[in-house]
Amino acid sequence: MSLSSRWIGALALALFAAGAPVEAQNRPQVATTTNGVPVGYNFGTSGVGFGVNPGAAALTAPLATTTPLANPYSLSTVPNYNPYLGTGSLGTSPYSMSTIPGSGYGGGGYGYPYPPYSSGNDGLGVGYAFMGSASMTRAAGEYQKDIQQARILREYSRQAAIETTRRRIEFEAWVESMRPTYAKVREREMAVELDQFRKDASDGDITSGKALNVLLRSIVSNGSTKLNRGPTVALEDDTLKHINLTGSSSKGNVGLLKEGAKLNWPEGLQDPSYDEPRKRLTRNLRQAVDYLKDREAVPESLIRDLRADYKTIHDKLNDSANELSTSQFIAARTFLNQVNGAINALSDPNVLKHFNNTWNAKGKNVAELVSNMNREGLTFNSATPGDEAAYRALYQALRQFENGLQGSR
Repeated sequence: MSLSSRWIGALALALFAAGAPVEAQNRPQVATTTNGVPVGYNFGTSGVGFGVNPGAAALTAPLATTTPLANPYSLSTVPNYNPYLGTGSLGTSPYSMSTIPGSGYGGGGYGYPYPPYSSGNDGLGVGYAFMGSASMTRAAGEYQKDIQQARILREYSRQAAIETTRRRIEFEAWVESMRPTYAKVREREMAVELDQFRKDASDGDITSGKALNVLLRSIVSNGSTKLNRGPTVALEDDTLKHINLTGSSSKGNVGLLKEGAKLNWPEGLQDPSYDEPRKRLTRNLRQAVDYLKDREAVPESLIRDLRADYKTIHDKLNDSANELSTSQFIAARTFLNQVNGAINALSDPNVLKHFNNTWNAKGKNVAELVSNMNREGLTFNSATPGDEAAYRALYQALRQFENGLQGSR
């Protein structure tokens, strides 16, 4: 620093310390407070201008804030504006970027030019009222939205329950479709039986009529119009005479009655203790056949006598079972079953058809026999004693025809 600069600084300091008495005489009169303490130009936070308070008492006395004074030495052209005082009435420029009083730079309590909701330096008031109202509106909207979402979720739950019920019903229906029913089991058994009887059959299956009926059912399933496509298998009249037929709703078996009720009692039933009921039963059966040959129904009283004698012989056989060999007992029981079938046939309204050549086995070949039986709705009944050979012969004829019919198809 040069010498002249140091002298000038010292002079300014001296003038400042001395209070600058010369210039003080030419200054305008300053305002005073209520207690008369001069204010002057000071750097207080509530004063006006750039001067310095010359008195020590002025530093502790309240400064003039109610009547701003014009500072002739202010750097701004705006009266009473001191840019170094910060915020306040004397530190706010009328040329603020905001046209709202108190909202310019350094004013309004926000420090930026656009505080639209501010009500003062404390930040409270109308702005928070609007914010609270907005929060309530937003909360109400969120509540309504939650209610609607809950309704949507409940509807989804109901739809899911309906879909679950539908799938459960479909699953149960699928389980039922996969479960083997009696019809399906019987159909499978019939297919197995047919395959077996096409190859061979036991003597019991043949004489009982089971093997013959299985082959008959397979032939009929091809249709009556296709019977001529099978091979021609001739049948003897003597064979057909020993074949017993029955209707779908008929009961019993007329096999024992076709030869005039000529019964061949087995050894196990020829004991003298059976003589009286055995002879009476034989006589009554022949009398019943005579009624049928004359196209007359069998009297009910005659059928009751037949049933009574049959029961007497049946009970006596059971009581003497230990006195017979196994073969004798089986033969006696089989014959009694056939006698019971003949008695049941006599009480059938269709029994006359067996004696007027309507329900008799007839036909020159297998195709004609099957056609006649299908037209009358007849099936094969079991063989009676003496019919076994005819049943075996007819089985072979039916098997040959059925295999030939399958081959032509």
